[in-house]
Amino acid sequence: MQRSRAVTVFIILLVCAMTAFSQVPDVAFATREGHVLRILDGDTIELRDGETVRLLGIDTPEMGMPYAMDAKLFTIELLSRRDVRLEIDTQERDVYGRLLAHVYVEQEGGWIHVNTELVRAGLAKLLFIPPNARYYGYFQDALNDALLHRRGMFEAISGDGVMSVEELECSLVECVTEVVTVRFVVSETSTERKNIRLGTSEGEYGFHVLIPLDSEAAQYLPPVEELVGQIVEVTGVLECSFRDGPSITVDSPDQITCAIEAVSD
Repeated sequence: MQRSRAVTVFIILLVCAMTAFSQVPDVAFATREGHVLRILDGDTIELRDGETVRLLGIDTPEMGMPYAMDAKLFTIELLSRRDVRLEIDTQERDVYGRLLAHVYVEQEGGWIHVNTELVRAGLAKLLFIPPNARYYGYFQDALNDALLHRRGMFEAISGDGVMSVEELECSLVECVTEVVTVRFVVSETSTERKNIRLGTSEGEYGFHVLIPLDSEAAQYLPPVEELVGQIVEVTGVLECSFRDGPSITVDSPDQITCAIEAVSD
């Protein structure tokens, strides 16, 4: 049991470490150029030279599935018959021989990173296959933005997607670094040097929320002592560490709903 738990936490920390080395996309890192001839689907394009390019870090719905055509039309609008620049990560091609790339296209005001624009529009989920992990944190921010504003495929998400702490722990490896919504009872609060901390004793690992003191969310938060015993819902990117266990950092007031109801004595 101890060994299994240690392996689980190690995997979680490995994924979190991958996030820590994220960067911000920059067309200056693109080493190839091409002209888009055809859009095969939301995340796959064909260049005039015959090269098939699979956009890195994302997975749009397969054709015939909900939002698949929306994703394809979004990519067509951005890339059809356009010149693009391509940035390659560690692994250049997938098992099908397709070029794996971050795709940039020029618009008024500068170059945009097409991969994350699909995520931000709510038309793609994240798909990172090691060793390609560049810009992971940037992708997560885009996904968080899409989910919070209920764009695209996230528009219909309701309370059915809310997890308890126990449910979260059952799929912890799958959820870490993903955007999740967790409902929990606040059992402890504290104000640290940089953060307000809300914690719970639910679950084996526990769960806590960090709210930076200089964030917009902190301005709208009720006095922390009033939150003990209240049910809170929080949405954000799940992180995990040996010291603190699972946690979510909250910067926007939209990420947290406090005092949904009081817990009966």
